[in-house]
Amino acid sequence: MLIRPPAKTSAGAARNPRRERRLWHDRAQNTPGLGCGVCREREVCGGLQVRAAFYDCLQFCCGSPESCDRVCRNHPDFADRVREVGTFDLDTVPRAPILAAPVVPRVVPVIFHGNGRKTPIGSETVALPLYRMFDRRSGAPRFTDHAALCAAFAIKPGTTIVLTGTARDPPLERWWGLGEAKRRTIIRALRAAGVGLVTTPNYTLFLDRPRWDDLHAMKRIAIVHEEFLREEMPAALHVNGRTETDFRRWTAYVAARPEITHLAYEFTTGTGRAGRREQHVAWLAALAAGVDRPLHLVIRGGTEVLPVLSAAFARVSLLETSIFMKTVMRQRAYPKGNAALGWQASPTATGAPLDDLFADNLATVETWLSDLSVPTIERARPTG
Repeated sequence: MLIRPPAKTSAGAARNPRRERRLWHDRAQNTPGLGCGVCREREVCGGLQVRAAFYDCLQFCCGSPESCDRVCRNHPDFADRVREVGTFDLDTVPRAPILAAPVVPRVVPVIFHGNGRKTPIGSETVALPLYRMFDRRSGAPRFTDHAALCAAFAIKPGTTIVLTGTARDPPLERWWGLGEAKRRTIIRALRAAGVGLVTTPNYTLFLDRPRWDDLHAMKRIAIVHEEFLREEMPAALHVNGRTETDFRRWTAYVAARPEITHLAYEFTTGTGRAGRREQHVAWLAALAAGVDRPLHLVIRGGTEVLPVLSAAFARVSLLETSIFMKTVMRQRAYPKGNAALGWQASPTATGAPLDDLFADNLATVETWLSDLSVPTIERARPTG
């Protein structure tokens, strides 16, 4: 989870790891906030237990409603923000059909554009950004045809296409701001363009916001996931959470809805920090154990925890961004033993295509990650 960067600060000044650690919820180490016991949302929230001096989450109220976008009981628009999601109760989300999703391999390269390559990518499955599929001003779909989508990103026709909804906040809010009618129009266009699976927008749960903002974000995730399924688009539910109560709610929600076959998570922000990453992995593993059917997990980041997650879930797929980004930066992957992957400069001539470098990086990373994603329990078994 994140702390919202202060306005008009540099990227280096925006993050304060020590402060973030003090705001991590930890039931084993910290005492409950005194104000949580009398909060009317206590049942759905579960309360916060953080290391910082803490009475209740209203201490995260900014006190400036005229410039605030938080979902907070002190904000004059609080009732409207609750109304737009109905209630904070996940059970009010309509039921959806059970859909058959395509088989997604363990490693899926994320492709951000089609520049710099002459021939289509040979990978059978690729991931593309969800937010490149529509015009950010009008909300009109950019692609309604599979061939045009493949040509735009230089991938071969027939490729299984996964869309990743993980992004920074502006694209996430644009998707919600489109409104249900426009979102449904885009989803129908995605089906026509041959998209096979979408991971839902990962609306952020910030460490320094009132908990109503978290509950609102979680409900939006559930709502947009149902919208995809309703339009017959297979989708992975992004189960963002800050506390064990959040994950217990997601566990009950997923267990009661057989239409949820895929989950999504990302370990590229605060959830990927050493010391916190392990807690989120434990929560995810407990969720998988609490659902009486196999689940497929799709993740961004988190290569360090692939063995543990692979043991907990029926299948885990990694949407891998470094293959594309390092290729664009003219770097080549090489194995640094079993524990790491290195990158070395690999300059190309001016104007030379990146096809061969991309293919080499894809093969190297796939080989390394395929071994890394073997479940821990399998790695421990004796051979021979």
